[in-house]
Amino acid sequence: MRKIIYNSDKVSVDDGVFFGRGVFETILCKDVPVFLDEHIDRLRKSMDKIGLLPLEETTLKEYLSKLNIKDKALKITVTPSNIIITQREINYEKEHYDRGMSLTISKVRRNSTSILSYIKSTCYIENLIEKEKAKKSGYDDVIFLNENGYVTETSCANLFILCNKEIFTPKIEDGLLDGIIRRRIIENCSINEKSITVQDLKEAEEVIITNSLMEIMPIRKIDEVEYDSQNLKARLMKILKF
Repeated sequence: MRKIIYNSDKVSVDDGVFFGRGVFETILCKDVPVFLDEHIDRLRKSMDKIGLLPLEETTLKEYLSKLNIKDKALKITVTPSNIIITQREINYEKEHYDRGMSLTISKVRRNSTSILSYIKSTCYIENLIEKEKAKKSGYDDVIFLNENGYVTETSCANLFILCNKEIFTPKIEDGLLDGIIRRRIIENCSINEKSITVQDLKEAEEVIITNSLMEIMPIRKIDEVEYDSQNLKARLMKILKF
């Protein structure tokens, strides 16, 4: 039985510390955690992929129901011995949505054959390093390509492009996380999942990225290519009623 860790509790040292055998979910909390069941379901599946014992789901949900976490980012991290609950401020401001974010293409390649490309693993340092490098160069985040040169995702978000009135998103098999918001968009809109090239990015009319905290963020620039992506953002937000 894992111990739930919150605030000043002590974490047990285990394979999560020594080898990164752990997974996490980051959840938007408004009055209540948003899409909690979907996040718990993905957490459970990710745990199975890295050989962790089943999640103490009932105990976790009961614990979360007693916490008064509102308008925060809730993070649940699970290792062999711990369920760690943390919270933080949400860093996305109105100016980010009004201005749109800028991205650069990373020289680091994602491995479409690795299970780590498909889960939110605690082996996350490569994402952090590449995002930090991008910020030092004046960008908000990076785009990772896979070993075949196809677009996957950013360090923390899925990607959609608009080309010739059609919306495309990279297919899961190219090595990316099936995000909660990504899945909601696919279920409610006409979306084409396919392998996307750098040339496709350059020819796109609009680009957005999505995750559970930012929901839908317009992109104004990828390297030297500029976009006006507010229409696609507004269109999807209206459909999903964000």
